[in-house]
Amino acid sequence: MKHEPNLIVVHRTLDFQLDPTLTGEEAIVLRALAAGQTDRQVCKALKIGSTAFLRLMRAMRTKIGTGDDTSLVAWAKLRIKDADQRIDRPERYARLT
Repeated sequence: MKHEPNLIVVHRTLDFQLDPTLTGEEAIVLRALAAGQTDRQVCKALKIGSTAFLRLMRAMRTKIGTGDDTSLVAWAKLRIKDADQRIDRPERYARLT
């Protein structure tokens, strides 16, 4: 059986924001997609329809400035990876803050 990441627990820190312009629901959707969940899994977990999901994706692409969904998810993965590195090795990034 394939492991599916929990929709809510897709990042280790509650304080981490992908981008301050994203709403809470948008951030949850984007984190879940970056963690490998499918569109259907996200819709089912959030109890939203496919039209609402597509509307969220369009809004996020506009806010972040990406042209397609793949680029949007790739952007989120990079942001999450960077945040994980800062959490795991804070001494390396202490000078940057």
